[in-house]
Amino acid sequence: MKKATLEATDENILQSIKEQKGTERNTEIMEFIKALDLIEENIFISLDARWGEGKTFYVRQIEKTLEYQTLKNFETDDNKNKYEEMKPYFEKTVLEDIELGNSYLPVYYNAWLYDNHSDPLMSLLYVIIKKCGLWIDSKLVKDKTDKLKDIIKSIQVNLGIFSINGDKVIDAVSEKNIFDGIQLAEDIRQRVKEIFNQVIEGQTQKLVIFIDELDRCKPSYALEMLERIKHYFDDNRIIFIVSVNKEQLTHTISNYYGNGFDSTGYLNKFFDVNAYLPEVERRQLRFVSEYSERSIFGRMVNMYANYYKLTLRDALIYKERLSIIDTTENSYVIDDDSIEGVCISIFVPLIVILDMVDIKEKVSFIDGKSRVLRQMEGYQELERVYRRLGWRVPEEQCVSEGKRIVDAVYQYAFNNSKEALESANLATGTFRRDLKSQCKKLCGAIKDNR
Repeated sequence: MKKATLEATDENILQSIKEQKGTERNTEIMEFIKALDLIEENIFISLDARWGEGKTFYVRQIEKTLEYQTLKNFETDDNKNKYEEMKPYFEKTVLEDIELGNSYLPVYYNAWLYDNHSDPLMSLLYVIIKKCGLWIDSKLVKDKTDKLKDIIKSIQVNLGIFSINGDKVIDAVSEKNIFDGIQLAEDIRQRVKEIFNQVIEGQTQKLVIFIDELDRCKPSYALEMLERIKHYFDDNRIIFIVSVNKEQLTHTISNYYGNGFDSTGYLNKFFDVNAYLPEVERRQLRFVSEYSERSIFGRMVNMYANYYKLTLRDALIYKERLSIIDTTENSYVIDDDSIEGVCISIFVPLIVILDMVDIKEKVSFIDGKSRVLRQMEGYQELERVYRRLGWRVPEEQCVSEGKRIVDAVYQYAFNNSKEALESANLATGTFRRDLKSQCKKLCGAIKDNR
């Protein structure tokens, strides 16, 4: 099965900005950037959201927008081609023209990629310099020799969207020898500032560093990262944005230091501002284009996604799994014209979503012991289906009758109870004997987990 979520590559990020033209998300990005432009001091911002809600895409969209705005407003011969490449993605969006008082060098740092490194400070400095356009051998963080000076001298230095003097980079990094012999915190802080003084060479006023995936790192690395950036990046030209699931990170800290430790207070000391990822409009989580509201199968899919409040990532995975099931070849099974077809449209997407959110409940459902549908009573979409099934009785009894029919079919299919069908005045001959097997077959990519 192909991936249900896009990787956060440069191309995918830019394409998403273009496709979001006219949406609230681009407006939210613009407002976030305007707020950053008001900041005049060193600041640490936490951007809080659950895993899977789109933090990485959001911060990378901000990163690319800042990059584009700086290219546009501070264009040089060195970066003209890069600006022309990015321009089509921003044209006719609200992000095309943002009036800013500062220029920005945005740096995206995926902490999880580096949590096997011994020192978060060194890996972060590496990413910052690399973003500026220098290629540096990854072994340099371990190899404290003159190789650093030799490699930098062998490179014609062009820092992508910023051009700097190669000799000054050598002065800042090599001659000061920041990778060796530094003992005192004040020495480290001073060396870091010297790098920024040389790398941010007048063509940008602010450095915005996005720290992502910190809640996925080893506890020791995550905590050391926070400590290091707080201690050594105290510079009014730098803004840190840490996208994180604070609930998960708090739990990680508690496990690391012990349950009696004030992990919330400890974590909050690192951040000056706590922000929350704007929620994606609920309509963006619905699959109307793939699953028409005219279809009972489609209505059930949408209802379950909303009932379980799927994250954006999980909603896309859910959609991908169901797209395999809802095909023309299965139309004879999934239909709205028979009680059996309607019940399959209720059962199958429910089994699929339970496999994602609650394995224990999924097993209970397949074993004929679940009451999960009864817990959803009152949901309008489900009651519409019940009302349709119970059409033979007086209007005020339709919903109750529909519930009785669905429950009887469920008991027949998953408990092999013919008596349940008879009690609901349903003829066993109108239902296939292998209804349970048919449902499981449609969910064939899912393991029973029993």
